[in-house]
Amino acid sequence: MKGRITKLGAIALATAIGFATVATLVQAADPITERREAMKGNGAAMKAINEALKNGGSAADLAPHAAKLNDTSMKVGTLFPAGSDQPQGKDPGQTMAKAEIWQKPDEFAAALKKFQDESAMFQTAVAGGDMGVIKAEFEKLGGVCGDCHKAFRAK
Repeated sequence: MKGRITKLGAIALATAIGFATVATLVQAADPITERREAMKGNGAAMKAINEALKNGGSAADLAPHAAKLNDTSMKVGTLFPAGSDQPQGKDPGQTMAKAEIWQKPDEFAAALKKFQDESAMFQTAVAGGDMGVIKAEFEKLGGVCGDCHKAFRAK
């Protein structure tokens, strides 16, 4: 009896782990949700950097946020697969990505390259520690983000 209960417990645990794994894979396979989370992370990083700069934060305070932005910039291109332009809207599971992303792939790729380059420059500036350079690079990075959003994100 005790062995049977142990065996049933092990089966139940394995089943629960299996369902959790499938749920994770299904969620990770949803490009709209994944890119919304990535962009929310970018927004949070930009806000944290802005606050740190306003409040006299150090380069060390900015480093994890700069790394987050640079890491995200390297994967953003994978978050817009064909067919992930619907449904449009602001609600969970909906996208704010404009059709121009897929209609003008060269322009989107150029905007993505600017984001990658500028986020790398910002991370380099943060590593250098010169707050004047950091502020200038942050302003450039914000401009790159804004330009992309104007062209490729619905309001």
